[in-house]
Amino acid sequence: MNKLNETRRKGAKTLYALAIIAVAVYVGFTPLYNLIGGGVAGAVIGSSFGAIFVIILTMYLLNKQTEIEQESKRGEKVFEEKMKIYWNIFESIQIMLEDGKISKEDEMQKLPFVMLKLFTIGNDTVIEAFQKVYDSINHIFNEKPLEDEVVISDEARMEIMDFLGEFANECRVDLGVSDEKVQAQLFQATQASITKSGNLLSTKNADVAEPDNPVTHEARVSISNDEYEIKRYKKGHIRIFDSNNAICSSSKAILRDVNREYNLGFLEDPHFKYKNTRWIGLEIIKKLNQQEK
Repeated sequence: MNKLNETRRKGAKTLYALAIIAVAVYVGFTPLYNLIGGGVAGAVIGSSFGAIFVIILTMYLLNKQTEIEQESKRGEKVFEEKMKIYWNIFESIQIMLEDGKISKEDEMQKLPFVMLKLFTIGNDTVIEAFQKVYDSINHIFNEKPLEDEVVISDEARMEIMDFLGEFANECRVDLGVSDEKVQAQLFQATQASITKSGNLLSTKNADVAEPDNPVTHEARVSISNDEYEIKRYKKGHIRIFDSNNAICSSSKAILRDVNREYNLGFLEDPHFKYKNTRWIGLEIIKKLNQQEK
């Protein structure tokens, strides 16, 4: 987008130069017209100079219009690619935080390539902002480098969200949504709201077992030698209990693991991405029970 504006500014400067040249030609050739003394010869010379100037101006305008159109198309393509990369980053980190863990075979494999893509298309401030997100994720994984999967603590989760908010603010400017970042006061208020939501999500799911809310569907599963029991209640709640009969906090992350372990066929898009835990939990229980029959 900046290159397009620069091309337009150069075009405006050239037009000013042509106008100055036109005035100079008009003033400079006045003695020639006076020498000829008008008549047919003067008319021919005047029309010739006019035609030449119009041809030059038309050629310039056509060339400049072509440059602007090409630069505009290039800018649109770059904008689309930036949107894809930025949006993929947000969705990938969203899934990672929903799962509550960082995987060596997933996130740690993808992140270096995400960083390289940003180098090719993002500006310096966007790259610097994502570097903080990347470093935060690396730090979490480096605490247990021998593990294939590392659980994200609540504190680490909020740190990633804070850095991701700064990254989103830089993307806003880079995409041309605004020439300035979100106002500091508004940004801090938004960050505070996100932190509050994160604190609510970090608490364990409440027990919903009540006389008027009995279990309607349930299934037992085993994942990596850990036993779980998935229960669906009359009012739609989904609760997952571990081997100690404690309620698990990351229901959707466990449901993803169940789907992979038992090859149930549900997809990230559209099932886990767009369906809520109540829907996907019930469908997984149904499929598990069908497999047992």
